[in-house]
Amino acid sequence: MKELLDYIARYESRGDYNAVWGGISKKDRPPRPLTKMTVGEVLAWQDSIDPLYRSEAAGRYQILEDTLADIFDPAGFSLSDRFDENTQDALAVQLMRRRGFDKFRSGQISAEKFANNLAKEWASLPLVSGPKRGRSYYAGDGLNKAGADPDEFLSVVEASRVVTIPQPQSPSGIGDLIARIIEAIMRLFK
Repeated sequence: MKELLDYIARYESRGDYNAVWGGISKKDRPPRPLTKMTVGEVLAWQDSIDPLYRSEAAGRYQILEDTLADIFDPAGFSLSDRFDENTQDALAVQLMRRRGFDKFRSGQISAEKFANNLAKEWASLPLVSGPKRGRSYYAGDGLNKAGADPDEFLSVVEASRVVTIPQPQSPSGIGDLIARIIEAIMRLFK
């Protein structure tokens, strides 16, 4: 999943947890780095600039105000939690889940369907099938375009279906292996 998160972030924000939509003027940017703000403070900042700009996208995954307001609670966060790296990653996983990640992992939907669902969430990702293949789902809105290659994107999506469990190097590593497996499972259901 990390590879898929990193891939999305590369095209949404160049991996920057403190990124905001590039069209926001310097005077209207957040008062401090997003990772030092709470979820509530980010929402309040986004709301304050909403009437001024076509986008108030924030963070590594360029989450919009309405989306953030909708997902922070189901993802297990409160308004007082920091909008830090861990929170942003967990919110992105929540968005992937809403777009069918669990169904994809269980084989209920195809990689193409899941990739196209992700393209509906993140405008910089291309559709991987259909007449608009290679273009953003939002192409033509004057604001968004896909930056990623559809074949490469689909390959990263397909790789995210596979869960690899490291093999211990020695019997003494079994406890560490079990701890890593439990941690990986907990991240999936966070």
